[in-house]
Amino acid sequence: MNPEHSIKKLERGCGRLRRRGYAALRALSLAAVGCAILPVTTAGVHGDVPEKVYTYSVNHPTHGNIGTYRNGIVDSGAQVVVRNEIRVQVKVLVVVAHEEASDSREMWRSGRLVSFSGVTQENGRKTVVTGEAEGPKFVVETPQGPKEAPASVYPSNPWSRAILKAKVLLGTKSGNLYRVHTGAGEPRSVVVGEKTIATEYFKVEGDAQYELWFDERGVAVKFTEIDKNGVITFNLVEETVQPANASAATSTPRG
Repeated sequence: MNPEHSIKKLERGCGRLRRRGYAALRALSLAAVGCAILPVTTAGVHGDVPEKVYTYSVNHPTHGNIGTYRNGIVDSGAQVVVRNEIRVQVKVLVVVAHEEASDSREMWRSGRLVSFSGVTQENGRKTVVTGEAEGPKFVVETPQGPKEAPASVYPSNPWSRAILKAKVLLGTKSGNLYRVHTGAGEPRSVVVGEKTIATEYFKVEGDAQYELWFDERGVAVKFTEIDKNGVITFNLVEETVQPANASAATSTPRG
């Protein structure tokens, strides 16, 4: 028997056992959402590394501004932690037609996603999605069961230009996997607040469709999500630096 083959077979078996055990453990640990996923504006939890927070308005083609989308990024060099928060509410007259609150956490090392956890409350329904790197794969636990993605999978959160290289996107709220491809970039100007900013525009197509506008720093100043319900647009409205071990943030409004 090939020793290398036996080792790989044993590793696969251990991986399956770990996932079964983790599924029960995650169900308990994620029940306390505050312990598993922290708000992006939490202060004093990053040691000596500041947190950069980017806040976007969420705009619906019919209902206008319907909420906020926020990324908190802590880059210590050895690893990057990204905390995403989405708060959306759509009202028709005085009736709430759609309400959504989503919190997720990504951990990256050496440019690879090593763990993901997300909890979404949508119209009273709770969805939990988790995932972790296992060898050459990224295993995602979803309400529909486990799914295997390539190691290069990228959550559908454009906090970095690295998303442009992704061939498979992970739906942060559903756990679905989307095969995509990104076209060549082209220069475009975007109005942010009262300023016109030079950006590079990209279109992502395939199982999911997005448009992305990155400025010269590599920050997405605008992006859209295109689906059967229309085009949802996200515009950067504020940048905040959360100092390490501080309770107050210094805001840098756009425009």
